Amino acid sequence: MEGFGGDAAEDLQWRLMTNLSLQNQFQIKDYVHVFTNPSNQGLQGHGVFQSQNPNESLEESFARMNLNQTGNTRVFGPGLRGPTMELFRDGFYGGYPNSTRSLGSQNMVRSPNFPGNIVDNSFFDTNIQRSIMPFERPNHAWPGVNGLSFQNPLWTDMLPPSMYDQRPVFYPPRQRPRPRCLLPPLNELKGQVCTVAKDQNGCRLLQKKLEHEIISDEEIGMIFMEVKDQLHVLMVHRFANYFIQKLFKASNQEIKTQLLLLLVRSPQRFLEVCTDVHGSRTVQKFLDRSTYMEQRCFLLSFLKPIAFTLTNNSSGHHIILHCLYNLSNKEKRLLADEIVEHCISIATNKSGCCVLQQCLVCFDVEIRDHLLDQIIANALLLSEDEFGNYVVQYVLGLRIDDATEAIIDRLGGSFVTLSFNKYGSNVVEKCLKESGDELSSRIIMEIINDPDFVKVIGHDYGNYVAQSALSVSKGDIHDALLAFIWHNYTFLQSNPFGRMVLS
Repeated sequence: MEGFGGDAAEDLQWRLMTNLSLQNQFQIKDYVHVFTNPSNQGLQGHGVFQSQNPNESLEESFARMNLNQTGNTRVFGPGLRGPTMELFRDGFYGGYPNSTRSLGSQNMVRSPNFPGNIVDNSFFDTNIQRSIMPFERPNHAWPGVNGLSFQNPLWTDMLPPSMYDQRPVFYPPRQRPRPRCLLPPLNELKGQVCTVAKDQNGCRLLQKKLEHEIISDEEIGMIFMEVKDQLHVLMVHRFANYFIQKLFKASNQEIKTQLLLLLVRSPQRFLEVCTDVHGSRTVQKFLDRSTYMEQRCFLLSFLKPIAFTLTNNSSGHHIILHCLYNLSNKEKRLLADEIVEHCISIATNKSGCCVLQQCLVCFDVEIRDHLLDQIIANALLLSEDEFGNYVVQYVLGLRIDDATEAIIDRLGGSFVTLSFNKYGSNVVEKCLKESGDELSSRIIMEIINDPDFVKVIGHDYGNYVAQSALSVSKGDIHDALLAFIWHNYTFLQSNPFGRMVLS
């Protein structure tokens, strides 16, 4: 402390500037200027450091710096309440009001690990460091600087309100998971299998037993004896039908054959099962899981007499489609005769027309030709039908030259009439687009030469035929068609459908 010159003065200046807040630095700089003046000439003009004795030493000047609340409020006021000074606010503001210890006599050192801070020697004590934790601080005074103790502040004064104002939260106890409903052994279900199979959860548990557990032949036999008298009822039940499907899959060949015999034992009950939405699905699974060809043929032999009825049924036609997609040509032939014989009735049915279109693809060439002959012979009738027109369009889309030409010949002389029909106009458009240049020119010439062609252009269905004719016609036919349209421009301009053709 000899004169505070050189490195010692710079060191003290650095300590004071880092420990005090920025808002008071402008005051500290003035005082530090006094400390760094070896001649002490600047002490007389600086507020609290002003001395009447020009020979007063620097240590005596420090002795006049009281750290209590009333003595130096202008210098050490609220502006110093930063993060470091907050811990000792009780000491600075009344913890020792009669103390006259100088700032220079406090034992302050620079932390070796944190060169940017000024720390007190007492903070190197591990016990003091542990007491800083608010939830573990003992209720006694803190050891202070040079033996002076500070008042221990309450920990709630050092924490934000949000950390100690909260009330304890009590969560309700967790509910234990509901115990799983386990199915008793199968031998204990004797006399109750059908009842359990009609229950949603019971049916699922029965299926799991049939899928994932090793089922002995004796257990399969016991289940078979339970369900054999109610097989048709279970097959159409919304839950039990899945159980019957799993039972058929898990059974040996003898049990499978017995189930098929029971299924077809009553033709009327068999038809009811096949036309039911759940029963239809079950019969399809029987076909899939019949590993022997004899079993499938046996079932197909009973499907043949009712093939026409199933084809026109909203649920039963899925069985016929399943046979077309999955069976061999030899097995499909068992159903072909019945379908060909009732071809027209099937083509004019909502479900049947879909089946007949697939028959044209899935049957072999011989059966397909028989179907084509029936369709071509009734092309005009089918073209005007709500569902039959789709069958004729499907044949045209196959682009079989002989069949396409045969259909156009069959429809010759009726293209204008068909153009006025809601369903027939679609067939005429399909003929124009799928028949090639020569055949399409024949159709266009027939329409142009008809005296009602102007009405066709202005018709709500016929205008689409005229537009298709314009799009596919070429050469002289196209020019003749344009000339006819411009010749009737005035009429077409006044007609909403005619304007669609002009556009």
